[in-house]
Amino acid sequence: MQSGLLLLKGYVANRIVQMRTPTTLDQGDLFSEIARQFDLSDAGQAYSLRNDVRSAARLTITDEETVALVAEYLAPQISGKTVVEVGCGIGLLALHMSTIAKRVFCIEANPLWSSTFVELLLERKPRNLSYLFGSASEFVGSISGDVAVFCSHSGVEALVQLGRQFAPNVIDVYGQLVESNPDAFDAFAREARKFA
Repeated sequence: MQSGLLLLKGYVANRIVQMRTPTTLDQGDLFSEIARQFDLSDAGQAYSLRNDVRSAARLTITDEETVALVAEYLAPQISGKTVVEVGCGIGLLALHMSTIAKRVFCIEANPLWSSTFVELLLERKPRNLSYLFGSASEFVGSISGDVAVFCSHSGVEALVQLGRQFAPNVIDVYGQLVESNPDAFDAFAREARKFA
């Protein structure tokens, strides 16, 4: 298993270098490939089992344009409040929410995203943002907020229940967006969210 972990580290390091090199490869494709390698590795599977990580290593917000729109959408609901983001990935949304909210705690269990974007956090992390590495259930009772936020297409009900342990108000970002304009979203995808 140790050699599998070293191979995975080497793969991720190589991909980070590629991310910083101008290329025609889409950033989303790169994130998906890194996640796929983690999900398939013995080390990744053992980590997930040992730490009760049930979600796949998939990012849903990976670019500044999208995150700026999501933060703008959330602004009236989080302005001046303490926010707990469950499953924050690389912390990009948390960075944007920290310019609006009083305080942001972002929690991520997958080591890929925390290790891959340490440079981003070093460059841009404000004082009112804390990036917590571990399963969200580890932090229940230790932190709380006014609002819990998550952006996921899977495990929605479990995330809502977990969010309620951090804050009285839980925002399922994609759920709200779909509800506000259902015709803008694929009918199958709208229904599949309920079961994924």
